[in-house]
Amino acid sequence: MKKKKGEIVDLIWGATLLGAGGGGSPRPPLAMLDELFKQREYVEVVSPEDVPDSARVVVSAGMGSPVVLLKEGWKEEEVYAFDRLEELIGKIDYITPVESGGFNSFVPIHNAAIRNLPVVDGDGAGRAIPELEQTTFHLGGVPLEPICLADSKGNSAILYPKDAKMGEDMARAVTTVYGMTAGITCYPMSGKEMKATIVPGALTLNEKVGRALREAKASGEDVVEAALKAMDGYLLAKGKVKKKTEEVKAGFDYGKVYVEDVVVDYKNENMVAWKEGKPLTMVPDSICWLTTDGKPLTNVDIKEGLDVAVIGKKAHEKWRVPEGFEVFRHILKLLGYEGEYKPIEELVK
Repeated sequence: MKKKKGEIVDLIWGATLLGAGGGGSPRPPLAMLDELFKQREYVEVVSPEDVPDSARVVVSAGMGSPVVLLKEGWKEEEVYAFDRLEELIGKIDYITPVESGGFNSFVPIHNAAIRNLPVVDGDGAGRAIPELEQTTFHLGGVPLEPICLADSKGNSAILYPKDAKMGEDMARAVTTVYGMTAGITCYPMSGKEMKATIVPGALTLNEKVGRALREAKASGEDVVEAALKAMDGYLLAKGKVKKKTEEVKAGFDYGKVYVEDVVVDYKNENMVAWKEGKPLTMVPDSICWLTTDGKPLTNVDIKEGLDVAVIGKKAHEKWRVPEGFEVFRHILKLLGYEGEYKPIEELVK
């Protein structure tokens, strides 16, 4: 599939909505689009099933604080990280996103375009996630290492953690040294491993949702209803943002957002929504932000006084295994939930 500039714009906005409050603000990638398409007409996106089993696939992403990213901008850090891993393991054939998000769905597209490689239509989460082990690649047994990180000056690091959680901690420490943003390349895998573990069609869904928002706004339709239909979502709340708290610690953005009688806790991404003290939606299911006039928001962009819809989305079936909740349990415990996973379709009844 040859994706042109307009289609990538739709993809970025759709990914911003599906990023569950994280995945990076769309502003840096939107600012980079003109430069990216000066010397090319399209970016090649391929279905997972079209990737040969023996092909070499890697994840390309940005890592760090969304607040810092928005302030400092992006300077192609992912290219340095990609080059270092390719020097280490040999020629790379395909690039895939780690997650859905306005920024991190675009980073692998940007990287692939620069290196004239195809991007795989899928990702490792179908939403945005705060930690590297919280992916369907990890759930499927794909090793995270070696991990390569780089800053905008070309400083780089190669990590060989013993497990994915340690990989996250080590990568986060390096990212902190780099000033809270870094390019990262990891999860080297075969085409066969990728097909068994990826959330397929993620980029296509991102574009579909973004297109639905654009068309609804252009025709004067209800954009919230258009979003709910396009993403098969659940309306959790609708009203003004009454209050927002935020702080940056240990390389993450933490906070709470209050909309009507719903409170959303986030760690970069939205983790759990509460109503009357009881969970309304929790990871790995998604909690997403959309202004009532149709603008997707991240937790960096959301402000007190905005009129928003809080939209829930069921996680991909690859998350609906016991381990899919376990990788998030330590975060939910910090946020006050110590129970078991309860799927969105049961909680919203």
